[in-house]
Amino acid sequence: MHRFHTPYGDYGETSADSFEFTEDAKRVRKYLYDHFVEHGTSPELATIRNDLGLSQDETWEGLHQLERANFVVFVPGTEDILKVPPFSAVPNRFRLVAEDGRHWYAGCAGEATTLNAFLPGVRVAVRSWCPTCWDPIVFEIRDREVLSMECDRAVVHIGTNPDHFRANWVTSCDSINFFCSPEHVAEWEQAVPARRGAHFPIQNAMTWTDAVAPMRLDYDRPSNQYAPGMFAGYARLGADVSVWE
Repeated sequence: MHRFHTPYGDYGETSADSFEFTEDAKRVRKYLYDHFVEHGTSPELATIRNDLGLSQDETWEGLHQLERANFVVFVPGTEDILKVPPFSAVPNRFRLVAEDGRHWYAGCAGEATTLNAFLPGVRVAVRSWCPTCWDPIVFEIRDREVLSMECDRAVVHIGTNPDHFRANWVTSCDSINFFCSPEHVAEWEQAVPARRGAHFPIQNAMTWTDAVAPMRLDYDRPSNQYAPGMFAGYARLGADVSVWE
């Protein structure tokens, strides 16, 4: 087992404190984003090493730094890249299709509203579906603006306490979804009590991610800092956050 591996199936909690990346880690990060934009999925690890002219340990060190920052998510305990937020390497319920035919999968409902920052001037259709009924939820965005929406009552639902996101980003992201309506959220929460949370109108999702989306393009910035008590921001978006208080 490589020294950076966690045991199979175990998720390593990401760092709450901000830290600076090495130059190799920054190069790996930009390479991953560029590869996703062009190809729609993740490269193999050996391809990253070869294309950047790094050793295996240098590649792993860069990836490990990015994993600690939640800039890369592995299938727990493996060498398989699951996500490079906002991109997902595997199909899920968040498919984005550009007007030129390119398509990607986003990591969650929130990430689906940030991915278009990598595509300035491009009209992108977000194609999702409601976990309660599997009916489609489709809207179009361009340059951080919602252009059209087929389901006016759709909402973003967050089914994990934000203070606990870092414990396991795989399950945390899986709990952030679009729903057809608040009534469908209530039905889902009754069926899956562990995913009780808060929701806000889908029109407010762009405001929610406005700060995150452009920062992704700053490859020299340090990692994020995660502070507890982010509930006030969700409340300003129209969410009832009492379930987390």
